[in-house]
Amino acid sequence: MELQECPGWEYNTNPQHRAILPVQVFHVLVELRSGRTDTLTFATDTRAGHQKLFADLVPSGFRYYAGHYRGEPFPCLLAYRVRVPGDPRVGAPPSDVQRLMHDIGQEIRDAIAELDSKSSTLSAKDRLQQIVALSCAAFVAFLTIHPYANGNGHAGRLIVWSLLGRYGHWPAAWSVDPKPPDPPYSDLIKRSRDGDVVPLQKYMLQMIRL
Repeated sequence: MELQECPGWEYNTNPQHRAILPVQVFHVLVELRSGRTDTLTFATDTRAGHQKLFADLVPSGFRYYAGHYRGEPFPCLLAYRVRVPGDPRVGAPPSDVQRLMHDIGQEIRDAIAELDSKSSTLSAKDRLQQIVALSCAAFVAFLTIHPYANGNGHAGRLIVWSLLGRYGHWPAAWSVDPKPPDPPYSDLIKRSRDGDVVPLQKYMLQMIRL
């Protein structure tokens, strides 16, 4: 039997991506802000949102690249590896992705439940700080796993939108597409991955308050 050739995927090589992607991002954000999509459900499993963003930007014949994790039982995702230049920590082995994403989802749910249980005892400032800290931690953990063949940054930024928006703090300047200004975007993510989490949190507060 002839083996299927598995193409790499970069959505921005599609000549229509500048026309397609902003429209799809807009629709997903409208669904989140209107309540048609539950923010917590989206934050703990971005696959439906990823599929909506990228279904028309995947290689021909590989529609399952959109909306499915690396390591899922599809011919070209089962062993699909990703790497980010300059940081070997990024890109979990495909066989680990589903378990790690399940764990992140549960950690988010547990953190939200804890926050909600004590919300009435927190000042508005402390409550916002905890929401921002959770959003940043989930974002960086997601990007470290890099669960999709492509489009991880968009999905990760939507997690932030979902968690902040759940509490009414819709970002004023946290762009899903294109990515936020770089620098400082990539450096802040790497510093947070190194354990220096405060700069990204401060930046996120600025994105809310602009």
